[in-house]
Amino acid sequence: MTDKTKTGLPRRAFLGSAAAGMSLLLAGCFGASPLTTYDLTAARAAGSVRRRSNRTVVVIEPDAVQTYDSERMVVRDVGGVLSYLPDSQWSDRLPSLIQTRMVQSFEDAGVPNVGRPSDQLLVDVVLATDVRAFDVDVAAGQQAVVTLAARLIDDVERRVIATRTFTASVPIAKLDGVNAAQSFDIALNEVVRQIIAWTAANA
Repeated sequence: MTDKTKTGLPRRAFLGSAAAGMSLLLAGCFGASPLTTYDLTAARAAGSVRRRSNRTVVVIEPDAVQTYDSERMVVRDVGGVLSYLPDSQWSDRLPSLIQTRMVQSFEDAGVPNVGRPSDQLLVDVVLATDVRAFDVDVAAGQQAVVTLAARLIDDVERRVIATRTFTASVPIAKLDGVNAAQSFDIALNEVVRQIIAWTAANA
């Protein structure tokens, strides 16, 4: 007489089905190709940047909705449908990567007294940003679009000094990771250069 499980299936058939299911699961885990990782670079200053004051500016990590708060490259299709570019990822969470490259850009531009919260500086002004867009906009003709809304906040007087939204878009020759990453890098560099000049003039 054949031994049966509570489901009524013969025990051998049940164990065989379970083993087959586990094999498919492991094949999916180990057979998936790894994502190719891309980086962003610090922006090169267009010229010398002079500050209107010597107050310390701290660059905090940008705020972002969950779609952008990841390592994946975002694609915006017709109708505002969002997805991720296959087989591609950033070298870090996007907000953290933007913060790192922005601080490096200030340093490379020779702008003094700029750091990040972990530097434990005596803060005078906070540079806060929101990621409004960081995606491949297919509907707009396959462009890498970067939009950051920035605020300069007087940390002593607890007031907003200035606000402005910065945006740049760069065409993408081919919809793949390497071409998208290059266009994103150019667009972000343009936005960061504008933010540096704006911060130097207002903070």
